[in-house]
Amino acid sequence: MTEQGVRRGAVRRGALALAVWWLWMPLLAVLVWLVKHAVFGGFGQQDQSYVLLIRQQFFPHGGVLDAAPLFWFWVAVGLCGTVGAIVHVADGSGAGLGGWRVRLALAVAVLAVAGSLVRAGTGLWDDDKDEGRFYAAATVLDVPAGGAGTPRSVLPVTEHTRPGDGGRCDLVGTADVPACVKTAPMPDFDFEARTASYAAATKALTDSAGLTSGTHLLGRSLHYLPDDSPGGGVWTAVLDGSGEQPMEGVAVWDGRSNSVATCVFRGDHAFGRAFAGSGAVSLRNLLAERFPALVYGDNDIQGYCDGADPRTARPVVVIAVSRQIGYRQRTVLEPAGVLVLRGSPDGRPDVTYRETVAPGELPGAVYPTSVVRSQIHEVQWLGGRGAKDDRGFGYAHTSAATNATNPGEFLLRSRADGHLYFVTPLVPRESSSQLVVAFAVVRADRAGGGLNDLHVYVRGDDAPSVNLDVLASRMVSYMAQQTAIAISAGQGGALQEIIPYGRDMWRGFVDFNGQTQDYIDLSGDATVTPNLVSLNGSITPPGAQPSPAPSPAPTAQPSPGPAGGCGGDPGQLTTAQLAACVAELSRALQGRVQGEPAPRP
Repeated sequence: MTEQGVRRGAVRRGALALAVWWLWMPLLAVLVWLVKHAVFGGFGQQDQSYVLLIRQQFFPHGGVLDAAPLFWFWVAVGLCGTVGAIVHVADGSGAGLGGWRVRLALAVAVLAVAGSLVRAGTGLWDDDKDEGRFYAAATVLDVPAGGAGTPRSVLPVTEHTRPGDGGRCDLVGTADVPACVKTAPMPDFDFEARTASYAAATKALTDSAGLTSGTHLLGRSLHYLPDDSPGGGVWTAVLDGSGEQPMEGVAVWDGRSNSVATCVFRGDHAFGRAFAGSGAVSLRNLLAERFPALVYGDNDIQGYCDGADPRTARPVVVIAVSRQIGYRQRTVLEPAGVLVLRGSPDGRPDVTYRETVAPGELPGAVYPTSVVRSQIHEVQWLGGRGAKDDRGFGYAHTSAATNATNPGEFLLRSRADGHLYFVTPLVPRESSSQLVVAFAVVRADRAGGGLNDLHVYVRGDDAPSVNLDVLASRMVSYMAQQTAIAISAGQGGALQEIIPYGRDMWRGFVDFNGQTQDYIDLSGDATVTPNLVSLNGSITPPGAQPSPAPSPAPTAQPSPGPAGGCGGDPGQLTTAQLAACVAELSRALQGRVQGEPAPRP
């Protein structure tokens, strides 16, 4: 064989080896997609999750532009193989490494390897920071003016700022992560309190809902839906099916009674799918096939009964969804509206996608809770990497035992404007302190147009200190004084949950045997007389006889009563005052009856 033939053979073998070296991974990825897409058609979750994974790990923007670090590592490995192939072909063809063409090819390949590694390294270094940058653009730190000066919990940001536009931001951070600081205290939202705890709602709905075998409570779909009545609202949860059993409906509990109502998918409003269903009954596969770009978590699922009477109302399931989008060299989750699921005469789910939802169009939250969690978590980046790593800047959910199962994202309605908000008490990040130093507030009743602003209302250092463990201790002590009943606090105890409402007011729920029997209201600064309210008459501690329910202590702003109180002219009392007097007499009579000795035979 001639020298030219030897060279051509070496080049052909090198080119073939190089093609195999570069193409085996992309071809394998395409083969896996074909199997998931064609062979397992109908299992939409597999197809969706695989496509989203490839995009997340390699192509956040759908192409090579701003590809992810893993893609550039793959390129670097491929180029290293190319360098080896060039050397092998040069030796095998007899050309050696002295020719200018070989040297030029080697130089280009080595430089490309270095460039790929640099691109991958910078992408990895900025990967977590880029997520912080995305969510920081919709974050406002609201700092009170005056008092003892700038709160210490926000100093890592405010120490390095410049003047802002004076509108949305009075100050902007100088770090490479956008930070917006507004000099304003937390407004008086006057949030409405709830009448039952999350733990009690879980117990009531789990034990009393569902009449069909194979159904179960979709636990993370448990949501509180405030209504228009003062202090009113209901707890709802989706009654999901499993296996071949479709979804049953939506369970509703008012937080006061012992009964749970259910609106059921039936008749011309049937529903033949379930989130936990298998095969043709799988609702998750159906949604993934129809909406492959939309994702959600179980805590983004909620239901409600469309009608005044749950027994005849039609169940509706609402899913607050997100979309995975490319941002710099990574992907992030952005709110993308809601999916509204209803039944139909043939049992096929009637699914409507609404990219935008205005306040009041749907009950409950339409903004994803999972996104709210990400927004709160990424506040730590507002001062840059140094403030986050070296000074531990940021805020975290409380770890108080009373709120272990439900530390935040409380859905509350504001009396001031009628809107729904996610409200979360925050403590310092990377600290043993459980002092509430800020509140995270996000609008929950609107979706569309990107992220809703997260306002972090920072408490001043001279503000009355609030510690949920201390609040729990005060509540337990007050109840023991008023009822002579000793209760315990924390997960598994009687005092299950403490939530904020109003201005510096907190409500703790007292649960016995899994049901909220009482709640206690008190102020964080201890200036308001605690208010103990019994929801179901007498208070029964575990293993004891009922004791008379206490008369509610006066609140900070008691409503004016008639002259002479309950001893005055009944004709001059309002309906509410007359009902309160009747209840008071009933409790007094019950106390006397229970205090009398049993009659002898």
